Amino acid sequence: MKNFRFFFFLIFFCSLLFFSGCEENHPPVIVSVKITPENPSSYDGLLCEISVTDEDGNLSSVEFEWFVNNDSVIRKPRRSISGSSYADNDFLPFSYTNPLDIVRCDVTVHDDEQEKVIASASVEILPYRIHGLNFSPYIDGQDPNYGIPIDENQIRERMTIIAPYTNWIRTFGCSNGLEVSGRIAHELGLKAAIGAWLSKDFQANQKEIDNLIKVGKAGEADLLIVGSEVLHRNDMSEYELIDYINQVKAAVPKIKVTTADVYYDLVAHPEVIKACNVLMVNYYPYWEGNHINRAIGNLHARHQEVIANSKGKKIIVSETGWPSAGDTIRNAVPSLENACYHFLNFVSWARAEGFEYFYFEAFDEQWKDQYEGPQGAHWGVWDKYGQMKTCMLDVFKGLTTEDNWTCKEKPGGPGKPEIKFTYVPPYNSYENLRGRVLHVWPDEYRVAVYIYVYGGWWNKPYWNKPLTAIDCDGNWVCDITTGGIDPRATRINAYLVSANYNPPILSGDSLPQELEQIAVAWVKVQRNPE
Repeated sequence: MKNFRFFFFLIFFCSLLFFSGCEENHPPVIVSVKITPENPSSYDGLLCEISVTDEDGNLSSVEFEWFVNNDSVIRKPRRSISGSSYADNDFLPFSYTNPLDIVRCDVTVHDDEQEKVIASASVEILPYRIHGLNFSPYIDGQDPNYGIPIDENQIRERMTIIAPYTNWIRTFGCSNGLEVSGRIAHELGLKAAIGAWLSKDFQANQKEIDNLIKVGKAGEADLLIVGSEVLHRNDMSEYELIDYINQVKAAVPKIKVTTADVYYDLVAHPEVIKACNVLMVNYYPYWEGNHINRAIGNLHARHQEVIANSKGKKIIVSETGWPSAGDTIRNAVPSLENACYHFLNFVSWARAEGFEYFYFEAFDEQWKDQYEGPQGAHWGVWDKYGQMKTCMLDVFKGLTTEDNWTCKEKPGGPGKPEIKFTYVPPYNSYENLRGRVLHVWPDEYRVAVYIYVYGGWWNKPYWNKPLTAIDCDGNWVCDITTGGIDPRATRINAYLVSANYNPPILSGDSLPQELEQIAVAWVKVQRNPE
């Protein structure tokens, strides 16, 4: 009887415990976890945002861990939490990621009973897409000057590499297999500026034009380019070029038609400007010997000259770039560091100023070194193997530089405009003429330089480039030995004129009085033979 009573009491006691306190624990619930921004391209970093609830109200801790391409990069210490609901976020700096990386955020939540739940979110890092790239598909052993046909698969393979990084591609030829480039670009979601290569071979030219028209009529181009630097190479007269432009315009009236050339050659041929629907302009501070720190400042100044002569037409920068190796040209030093800086600085300028562009170029191309020197093979954002040059990534991360191309003050402050020579090369020297201006806005003025040699005055540096840009500190440099007998010039005159002024083109024995009437200041020097 005594044992029965004890057994009954034990059952009764356990029943009380069960019904009064032995309740089941509920694990936490991660309501949401997401990474913002959801389509990151230009960003400072990523946020992993979470929302958590717990029915029992005994949340204990939360833990964040970040992975890039499945490799753990940051595991944050546990954070103590409490209550029945909780919201938080964690930050991953952009320095941990590169374009096209897959980033994952894992979140682990614990409660007081050591129950835990895990959830994750992931996102792909999208590159900042630049406006356009100059694209050629050639690999080692292929030289377009020999008419080598290019296989469609090769074009597609090379274009696929760059497709995530650009909105447009621009091509240079429309035969030997290249005529499929526009179709492939459209299939990859890109817009296509398709070019016809023009030279002194008029039979080959007509084939290029015919193919360009076919591409345009097929809807495989968004812009048609009739020739590249034809005027610069002096391959034909401006009227012959205009005839080709008009031929394409008449055949494909719904697509804009243009040609692409160096800025001073376009300015010197206003009839070509008139014939184009839009203007495509090449700028190469490297070839002009500009220091890397002044390259975009000079490009900006020259771009203002083109705007002043554009007849109100839209201007697209068709080419600019900087080689990562090769020969030094005066102050222009080719290096990987300088090539990456020029790319970043130029894209920053274009974004800030609102201009469309095609950067030169997508890939290194070995065939060019025999025509341009060693630098010819090193203009690419990607190397010849299709690997992006490491420091080029900054552009595709959306980084930019601050404005270093516009002038913030007048050199020397307020005052009467002045111009002076700071270095005059000795007679029979090939050195550059140097000078400085004071008390004017450099963006608004240019220097017109003339030399007198063997009985005649000549524009410098060239007849079709008669104005010299001024740096923001007032300094300017002019190459006065671009002709064979120029080092033996005995007189040098420089005139400070408005940036919009078109100076007289001379080859005679006297200078017109107009120069001193138009100029706000001038300086002259005489050199004697040694």
